[in-house]
Amino acid sequence: MKWSTRIGITLGLSVVIAICLSALPKMDMTAGLGSTYTWSNTKGGQLTENNLADLLVQVPLQLRIRKVELSTSRLSLDLSLPKNADSIAVYRDLYTLAQTMLVQTKNVDQVWVRVIDYSGGSESTSSQLVLAMVAQREFVKDMEKKPNELSLIQLEQELQNRFRITYTSKWQQKYPL
Repeated sequence: MKWSTRIGITLGLSVVIAICLSALPKMDMTAGLGSTYTWSNTKGGQLTENNLADLLVQVPLQLRIRKVELSTSRLSLDLSLPKNADSIAVYRDLYTLAQTMLVQTKNVDQVWVRVIDYSGGSESTSSQLVLAMVAQREFVKDMEKKPNELSLIQLEQELQNRFRITYTSKWQQKYPL
């Protein structure tokens, strides 16, 4: 064989191999192999330990997330209550978390949220529960409004009518009626 033919065949094979290798990542995405590791914006995705952080960073919260636990059908979150937080910020975050986690996922049926005040000093001795909420999928069906469209009274009524909310004396001291 002539050298020019060998070089041509080698060049042709190299191009074919390069095209095949560049198509592999696209084939993984169309086969759904990448979807378990990153959160897509489609409704009804499967929430796992691998894509939990991807979903949580998309949720616009004012309170800081301190702890997250995901079991088979329940998501538990601890939120840190800053000293200067107002009650509407807390209600918006609760509404947003319930709406996002129960509407955009397939496998989460309950969202448990605790709002905890850590302002007393060391974490183990001074943390106090301020508020707790348990939200279930069956009560989220018609929550189309965004939390920014609702007033404080509307947010409070929506949350109390749909979910179980427990207020502690710390909440009543901080936000008296």
